[in-house]
Amino acid sequence: MIKHGMDVIRQATTFMNPGQVPVITVDQPLFALVKMVQWKWPTSHGEQAFVGMMGGLHVEMALWSVVGDLLDGSRWTTALTEADVASSGVADSFLKASHLTRTRHAHQVTSLALHMLKKEAFSTCADDTTMATWEDQRKTRSPTFLFWDLILKYETLVLLFVRAHRQRNFTLYVEALEELIPLFFALDHMNYARWAPIHLRDMKSLPESISKVFQEEGRWVLSKTGNRFSAIPFDQAHEQENKVVKSAGGAVGLTENPVAFRRWMLSGPETTRLLHQFEGQYLEDSDERGGRLNHEMGLSAQKTFKQQVNKLVDVMREMGNPFLNDFPELVTLDSRDCADDDVAKAVKNLDTLGQTQYREYVKTVIEDRTISIHNTIKRNNIPLYKK
Repeated sequence: MIKHGMDVIRQATTFMNPGQVPVITVDQPLFALVKMVQWKWPTSHGEQAFVGMMGGLHVEMALWSVVGDLLDGSRWTTALTEADVASSGVADSFLKASHLTRTRHAHQVTSLALHMLKKEAFSTCADDTTMATWEDQRKTRSPTFLFWDLILKYETLVLLFVRAHRQRNFTLYVEALEELIPLFFALDHMNYARWAPIHLRDMKSLPESISKVFQEEGRWVLSKTGNRFSAIPFDQAHEQENKVVKSAGGAVGLTENPVAFRRWMLSGPETTRLLHQFEGQYLEDSDERGGRLNHEMGLSAQKTFKQQVNKLVDVMREMGNPFLNDFPELVTLDSRDCADDDVAKAVKNLDTLGQTQYREYVKTVIEDRTISIHNTIKRNNIPLYKK
């Protein structure tokens, strides 16, 4: 089925843009199948004849889920609830990235709050030292400081990953993804640990024509509007179109009727196209097209964001600024419960563990090819707050 889909995409691409290398964007399970097809038929479907990409939307969801694994049990969700960023149930859902937009917003608020608390701690404690020196000293003495510094680091990297899509910055996308992949290894997200390095290798060795289009023209993402900072990954655009097509019932109840299902598949996308064309022609002000701000840059959204950040800073300050802690235990935010020493050691070695596994995987599986990609990847089962 995947090979047939790739053949259909090739035919459509050849018809619309003769000579262009076809590009397909899929989620992680389908990406694995795409690579199987490419490696089995290298001449017709190989990596120089066909580009397979891992969808940015699904990768971002996986990254927030990994960060959620670290935060689970740290009472981060309690702080969000007390700061009125989200209700208790919604805050718990952020740990698994059940709703991407809400999860991203919560991490944006958290990252800025942590940055403000860190600067506040530095201005309070530092005595004629640089911030880098002060950070190094605190990291060696306080596991709590180290933990929240890691959270700030990873949240910033994931947000840079999102920014790369919004600004069509392909180089930033590759660099941010390479920094984040070791986290999949360290925290035992095996499917992404196995296939994300393959995707990264593909992005570094694109056919020359596609590489120029991606890097110089930014056509590895798309923008459905003319608004600034609004480009999105292809798989997110697919999901949005699927939602529009299915909004009036869609394929519900039609899957057992081949004739009706086929009729819906043919007419649904065309109906959606006509609806968008009508809305664009009659419901939008043509003078504003291409010049509007992103919706998150509006005055109301910025005011709400600022209020949430300030409230979260106040809540975390009352719980105890984690960057002011100078004791040898790793503690939770609200109750100050001490985690086991093994958890503190795991946090300290997290970066090194992930980087070591990632480099070994690249060398043995991708470069030397002495180990099959299907071989079992050793799990770390490192102790975390939740365990």
